Amino acid sequence: MHGILHKTLEEYIIDRTDEDTWETIRERADLEPTLYLQVSHYDDDEFEAILETLSSMATQDRPAIERDFGRSLAPAIRSTFGAYSKADWGILELLTNLEAVYAEIGNANDDLRLPDISTERDGETVLVRYRTPREQHYCHLAHGILEGLSTVFEADATVTKEACLHDGDDCCQFSVTLE
Repeated sequence: MHGILHKTLEEYIIDRTDEDTWETIRERADLEPTLYLQVSHYDDDEFEAILETLSSMATQDRPAIERDFGRSLAPAIRSTFGAYSKADWGILELLTNLEAVYAEIGNANDDLRLPDISTERDGETVLVRYRTPREQHYCHLAHGILEGLSTVFEADATVTKEACLHDGDDCCQFSVTLE
């Protein structure tokens, strides 16, 4: 898994709590102290252990935490992978071209297991379909990332989940509509 997820999750936890809480979560997750770097790759199980431990300690449920984290992850994703998109794109253009962007990112990073993304644009709405080869689906994280991208682009957009792997659908499908 790309280090941007691990590093940003650590920052997310520290920003909302403190360093001591992060250390408690890390220890309860049975993880060694690690300096997470955005440009490195880490085991999926570490990310999952952190999320699972955080969920067990928090008042929010796991889906709410994933979605909120996704919103805060979006700016880091845009900053890290912005070179794979055109500077003049708005949110709908980025989402419409997401398949090509993911292909370029995948070509540049052989070690990544990227989700399968497909998109379809109809006027001011883009349908985003998400499938992942991972054991954990992270659908709520994807939902939050899409909401966070709306904020990054300062777009008045509504993100609606229309289908979900957790509900037995063959993919997660979100509609992103510019208001």
